[in-house]
Amino acid sequence: MAQESFSVTLTHKDNYRFEVEFEDKFPEFDVYLSDEPEPMGNNRAPAPPHMLIAAVANCASASFMFAVNRAKQDIGGMVTKATCHIGRNENRHFRIVKIDVEIQTGKPASEIAELEDILSRFEGISTVARSVEEGIAMETTVIDSTGKRLK
Repeated sequence: MAQESFSVTLTHKDNYRFEVEFEDKFPEFDVYLSDEPEPMGNNRAPAPPHMLIAAVANCASASFMFAVNRAKQDIGGMVTKATCHIGRNENRHFRIVKIDVEIQTGKPASEIAELEDILSRFEGISTVARSVEEGIAMETTVIDSTGKRLK
Protein backbone atom coordinates (compact mmCIF):
# COMPACT_ATOMS: atom_id res chain seq x y z
CA MET A 1 0.00 0.00 0.00
CA ALA A 2 1.43 3.35 -1.02
CA GLN A 3 1.28 6.26 1.36
CA GLU A 4 -2.18 7.77 1.10
CA SER A 5 -4.78 9.77 2.90
CA PHE A 6 -8.51 9.20 2.95
CA SER A 7 -11.54 10.51 4.77
CA VAL A 8 -14.82 9.28 6.13
CA THR A 9 -17.77 11.53 6.78
CA LEU A 10 -20.10 11.06 9.73
CA THR A 11 -23.47 12.77 9.62
CA HIS A 12 -25.46 13.02 12.84
CA LYS A 13 -28.87 11.35 12.49
CA ASP A 14 -30.30 11.37 16.02
CA ASN A 15 -29.18 10.86 19.61
CA TYR A 16 -25.79 9.03 19.27
CA ARG A 17 -26.49 7.55 15.84
CA PHE A 18 -24.38 8.59 12.86
CA GLU A 19 -24.38 7.79 9.18
CA VAL A 20 -20.88 6.76 8.06
CA GLU A 21 -19.84 7.41 4.48
CA PHE A 22 -16.55 6.45 2.82
CA GLU A 23 -16.15 9.38 0.39
CA ASP A 24 -16.33 8.57 -3.32
CA LYS A 25 -13.85 5.72 -3.17
CA PHE A 26 -16.55 3.04 -2.98
CA PRO A 27 -19.49 4.17 -5.15
CA GLU A 28 -21.24 0.79 -4.88
CA PHE A 29 -20.99 0.72 -1.07
CA ASP A 30 -23.94 2.15 0.81
CA VAL A 31 -23.49 4.26 3.89
CA TYR A 32 -23.91 2.47 7.18
CA LEU A 33 -24.91 3.51 10.66
CA SER A 34 -23.05 3.60 13.94
CA ASP A 35 -24.66 3.97 17.35
CA GLU A 36 -23.75 3.75 21.02
CA PRO A 37 -25.15 1.09 23.32
CA GLU A 38 -27.93 1.87 25.74
CA PRO A 39 -28.40 3.92 27.88
CA MET A 40 -26.63 6.64 25.84
CA GLY A 41 -27.60 5.40 22.39
CA ASN A 42 -30.23 3.03 21.13
CA ASN A 43 -27.93 0.10 20.29
CA ARG A 44 -29.28 0.03 16.71
CA ALA A 45 -25.91 -0.28 14.97
CA PRO A 46 -22.29 -1.14 15.72
CA ALA A 47 -20.48 1.18 18.14
CA PRO A 48 -16.92 2.43 17.49
CA PRO A 49 -15.28 -0.48 19.42
CA HIS A 50 -17.16 -2.94 17.19
CA MET A 51 -15.90 -1.19 14.08
CA LEU A 52 -12.35 -1.05 15.45
CA ILE A 53 -12.11 -4.78 16.19
CA ALA A 54 -13.74 -5.57 12.84
CA ALA A 55 -10.99 -3.53 11.15
CA VAL A 56 -8.27 -5.20 13.23
CA ALA A 57 -9.63 -8.70 12.52
CA ASN A 58 -10.04 -7.96 8.82
CA CYS A 59 -6.52 -6.61 8.51
CA ALA A 60 -4.99 -9.55 10.41
CA SER A 61 -6.98 -11.97 8.23
CA ALA A 62 -5.95 -10.26 5.00
CA SER A 63 -2.31 -10.24 6.12
CA PHE A 64 -2.48 -13.94 6.99
CA MET A 65 -4.04 -14.69 3.59
CA PHE A 66 -1.33 -12.61 1.90
CA ALA A 67 1.35 -14.73 3.59
CA VAL A 68 -0.55 -17.91 2.63
CA ASN A 69 -0.84 -16.82 -1.00
CA ARG A 70 2.80 -15.77 -1.12
CA ALA A 71 3.74 -19.27 0.05
CA LYS A 72 1.35 -20.66 -2.62
CA GLN A 73 -0.55 -22.73 -0.07
CA ASP A 74 -4.17 -23.76 0.37
CA ILE A 75 -5.34 -23.55 3.98
CA GLY A 76 -8.86 -24.78 3.22
CA GLY A 77 -10.55 -21.55 4.19
CA MET A 78 -10.27 -19.43 7.29
CA VAL A 79 -12.45 -18.07 10.07
CA THR A 80 -11.31 -15.19 12.28
CA LYS A 81 -12.86 -14.19 15.60
CA ALA A 82 -11.86 -11.02 17.42
CA THR A 83 -12.79 -10.26 21.02
CA CYS A 84 -12.65 -6.75 22.47
CA HIS A 85 -12.05 -6.34 26.21
CA ILE A 86 -13.22 -3.03 27.68
CA GLY A 87 -12.27 -1.82 31.14
CA ARG A 88 -11.78 1.41 33.05
CA ASN A 89 -8.55 3.37 33.20
CA GLU A 90 -7.15 5.18 36.26
CA ASN A 91 -9.64 8.04 35.69
CA ARG A 92 -12.54 5.56 35.51
CA HIS A 93 -13.05 6.19 31.78
CA PHE A 94 -13.87 3.21 29.59
CA ARG A 95 -11.00 2.12 27.36
CA ILE A 96 -10.24 -0.85 25.15
CA VAL A 97 -7.71 -2.72 27.26
CA LYS A 98 -7.07 -5.70 25.01
CA ILE A 99 -8.03 -7.25 21.70
CA ASP A 100 -7.73 -10.98 21.07
CA VAL A 101 -7.70 -12.20 17.48
CA GLU A 102 -8.00 -15.90 16.67
CA ILE A 103 -7.50 -17.12 13.11
CA GLN A 104 -8.55 -20.69 12.37
CA THR A 105 -7.45 -22.47 9.22
CA GLY A 106 -9.70 -24.91 7.39
CA LYS A 107 -7.02 -27.59 7.28
CA PRO A 108 -4.88 -29.25 9.96
CA ALA A 109 -1.33 -27.95 10.31
CA SER A 110 0.05 -31.22 8.94
CA GLU A 111 -1.54 -30.42 5.55
CA ILE A 112 -0.12 -26.88 5.26
CA ALA A 113 3.38 -26.66 3.83
CA GLU A 114 5.63 -23.70 4.67
CA LEU A 115 3.55 -23.04 7.78
CA GLU A 116 6.44 -21.65 9.84
CA ASP A 117 7.18 -19.09 7.11
CA ILE A 118 3.51 -18.07 6.98
CA LEU A 119 3.28 -17.74 10.77
CA SER A 120 6.47 -15.71 11.05
CA ARG A 121 5.58 -13.34 8.23
CA PHE A 122 1.93 -12.31 8.44
CA GLU A 123 1.86 -10.15 11.57
CA GLY A 124 4.57 -7.79 10.37
CA ILE A 125 2.54 -6.79 7.32
CA SER A 126 -0.73 -6.13 9.13
CA THR A 127 -1.15 -2.35 8.82
CA VAL A 128 -4.18 -1.75 11.05
CA ALA A 129 -3.58 -4.53 13.57
CA ARG A 130 0.04 -3.56 14.18
CA SER A 131 -0.81 0.15 14.40
CA VAL A 132 -3.52 -0.52 16.97
CA GLU A 133 -1.23 -2.87 18.88
CA GLU A 134 1.14 0.03 19.52
CA GLY A 135 -1.48 1.48 21.87
CA ILE A 136 -3.67 -1.46 22.91
CA ALA A 137 -2.54 -4.87 24.18
CA MET A 138 -3.28 -7.43 21.54
CA GLU A 139 -2.78 -11.17 21.18
CA THR A 140 -3.11 -12.99 17.88
CA THR A 141 -3.36 -16.76 17.81
CA VAL A 142 -3.60 -19.15 14.89
CA ILE A 143 -5.22 -22.55 15.23
CA ASP A 144 -5.76 -25.23 12.63
CA SER A 145 -8.96 -27.05 11.74
CA THR A 146 -8.37 -29.57 14.53
CA GLY A 147 -8.06 -26.85 17.18
CA LYS A 148 -4.29 -27.24 17.51
CA ARG A 149 -2.66 -23.94 18.44
CA LEU A 150 -0.05 -23.02 15.84
CA LYS A 151 0.90 -19.61 17.20
